Amino acid sequence: MAGDAGLLPAAWYVPAEEAQVPRRHRLLGFAVLAIAVAASVVLPVAGAIAVTAGITVLRAADRATEALTARRWARGPRWWDPFLLMASMPWMLAKSVIETILLAPFVLLAAGIAVAAAVIAMGGARLALVAAAVAGVYTVLSCLGPRSRAPRRQLNRFLNAIAHTPLTAVMAALLLGALAAGVISLGRSPRPVSWPVPEPHSAPIHLPGVNQAHAGIHG
Repeated sequence: MAGDAGLLPAAWYVPAEEAQVPRRHRLLGFAVLAIAVAASVVLPVAGAIAVTAGITVLRAADRATEALTARRWARGPRWWDPFLLMASMPWMLAKSVIETILLAPFVLLAAGIAVAAAVIAMGGARLALVAAAVAGVYTVLSCLGPRSRAPRRQLNRFLNAIAHTPLTAVMAALLLGALAAGVISLGRSPRPVSWPVPEPHSAPIHLPGVNQAHAGIHG
């Protein structure tokens, strides 16, 4: 491997440690997270589905990239590596979809429990707002919770590709920041939009025993 690496162009040879741990862009990553959370709050159903799909694709791309890195570390880069990378994507995507299907219900359950605790503490809430809160917490847990390291690592690789110089990093930060601000401003609307499912009723959720208890306390 060492002898072969000496005959290869320097741009082709990347140590496995550097390839597996891409440089972090904390500001850009925070902007992407803000966009994802705000989109999930504004469009609880469509936003959560889009975030789940994006994380699944990032996880598949990370699997394919890690496999390519392992092959290059073992026998050096080859000109057909990009073709192998693309050919492996359907299988990696299938594995990521299975992982998402197995993981998403637990993340959604955790988000539901967290929001239910908040609803109990407040004594009730509107259904649309509860759905938006569940979607937002679900997005946060999906992006930062268990099994999220691989998608975040691949996102950093993507950010490295578009922000590889100080100028492009500043431009990307301004663009993502403006997009995040725009989506967050939409989140200040009176109520979220449930598209593509039918609009829920705006009646408040009353939890058995909870509202009576709160009424007794405040009475």
